[in-house]
Amino acid sequence: MSDEISFGNKLMVGFLRIMVFVLIVILIAIPVCILLDFLGVLEALGLSS
Repeated sequence: MSDEISFGNKLMVGFLRIMVFVLIVILIAIPVCILLDFLGVLEALGLSS
């Protein structure tokens, strides 16, 4: 295996890392929002209709 990594590969790996991070944030945010809605926090903050 060569030690040279092309710019395209670096770009792809960086993009995939960002996408995985975004996916994890979304997957964590969904149950958190459901819990806050269940506890009535969103209505208290005026974020729910």
